[in-house]
Amino acid sequence: MPLNRRAFLATLASALCPLPTVANPLCPVDPTISDRTLPLTIDVHTHIFNGRDLQIRMFLAKTTVGEDSELYPLVSGAGALLQALGWHFAPDAQSERKAIRSYAAQLIECKDAGQMRSLAAPAFEEGYVVGRRELKAAADAVYQTPDGAAVLGPRDAGPVGMGAAIDALPATYDEFERQQFDTAGILGSNPTFLGYIRFILHNFNHRHVNAIDYLTTYSRNSARKIDLIIASMVDYDWWLAQGAQTPTTLPEQVELMGLISTLTGGRVHGFVPFCPLRELMTKGTDGVGASLRLVRYAIEQQGFLGVKLYPPMGFAAWGNAGKTVWQDKKGLPAAAASPDFGSQLDAAMEALFRYCMRNDVPIMAHTNHSNGPYEEFKELAGSDYWSLALRKFPGLRVSFGHFGDTDPEDHHGDKSRKFLSLITAAPNSAGANAFADSGYFAGVLLNQPKITELLRHLYAASDNNVLRERLMYGTDWTMILPQHNVERYLSDFMDVMARVEAEEPGKVVRQTSLSNAFFGQNAATFLGLRPGMRNRKRLEAFYAARQVPDPDWMHKLR
Repeated sequence: MPLNRRAFLATLASALCPLPTVANPLCPVDPTISDRTLPLTIDVHTHIFNGRDLQIRMFLAKTTVGEDSELYPLVSGAGALLQALGWHFAPDAQSERKAIRSYAAQLIECKDAGQMRSLAAPAFEEGYVVGRRELKAAADAVYQTPDGAAVLGPRDAGPVGMGAAIDALPATYDEFERQQFDTAGILGSNPTFLGYIRFILHNFNHRHVNAIDYLTTYSRNSARKIDLIIASMVDYDWWLAQGAQTPTTLPEQVELMGLISTLTGGRVHGFVPFCPLRELMTKGTDGVGASLRLVRYAIEQQGFLGVKLYPPMGFAAWGNAGKTVWQDKKGLPAAAASPDFGSQLDAAMEALFRYCMRNDVPIMAHTNHSNGPYEEFKELAGSDYWSLALRKFPGLRVSFGHFGDTDPEDHHGDKSRKFLSLITAAPNSAGANAFADSGYFAGVLLNQPKITELLRHLYAASDNNVLRERLMYGTDWTMILPQHNVERYLSDFMDVMARVEAEEPGKVVRQTSLSNAFFGQNAATFLGLRPGMRNRKRLEAFYAARQVPDPDWMHKLR
């Protein structure tokens, strides 16, 4: 059912009553993921959802996944398989609360490396067993059609296909982990298929399992430890499903993220989605809709740090008024045919922007022209609309997710430069608080020399070299899982930044090196984590209420 004011309150009440016992932080000093002597490292662009959090079937059916999409490799290689997967058996909110509660009686002080992951092993195994079963069942169904069989490839001797890789999945998660790195085996020797499988299996995991998987993947044996990841939620309900809710509702997802923030000892915090279409379709007599209500609840009660926007679903950051791109688009509510529909979207965006500016709440927006239901909608993610927004709301704290392009090295940085022009150095300028992130910069894995050269040019081209203080590290986990050697994303990016730094040895940025600014210090400013900032104060209260010890990132930002 559409999430109007009454439904929102009812869903919220069911999510919180009775409030589940909150586990103590899990292994806050596990040396696999913790080292307070190392530089601050923050990933500002991740996702840790599972299959119950997304409009999976409608997304695959309605979005145009072209070559510019982050999902293109996956959908082009395993589209039939994805359509066959229902993902109905992913853990729901109740089972995730139960799993998190189970940690309360376990160790909270880990003295040996790897204990965080070992304590969560039963939850890892649970998701893997279900995901393996459903993946095999989906493959069996796809094999019944000639086209599907051609995509999956042979199961027997000969060239190994996707179907053979699925058949080779071992019975246990521990064995699956081992086989990933065995280049002599079917899985380890087929990194493309392995990436597809890992992405799909993540959708059957508990959300906190995906968070722990991320933390241990990138912090294990690394010269940096991931101190904080920002996990963004999405809201496609009204643009793709006429307001029908996902199996795990948005209020439930927010509440679960608050529990995960506690469980991981402040290493994971969320960005809550805002959808202007939901806002105008659910507006109450007080003039506030369910989307802004959700934002307030997440920011003020559940430890969320900011707001996620997804314009290619069908709205611009500003300048919707007068547009007609929604006319005759199937699946949209009747309100979209109204001549003032664009003005209503702008009014909803203004309500969000005013709230964020009053409360110093950062915004992260998807700015790659991808994953929209229509080509015209993808264009709404463009820099021209953000230029209008920043002129209307100067000083708005926003990050341009993906920096306008997930393949900037292949396009000479042209799309990124348009957003770069909005990032300004003057304290009172429109873009004084504009940032960008490197989410899904696959070129770091595929062509380091080319992405290194691009970053050098972008840094040099920015207003008073301000990009050095505004570009932030991001992975777009779990979306980047299908890429080859994804576990090397952090280490490879460290190599890229070392090469960029070598051009200007001794260059100081935010009283540290360019790498330290990029990997953590810039994000600390964007997220409002420095002492005295509003988000820092909100998190201090959140940790105190939930008895969470000061996390590593806070020790590094005294």
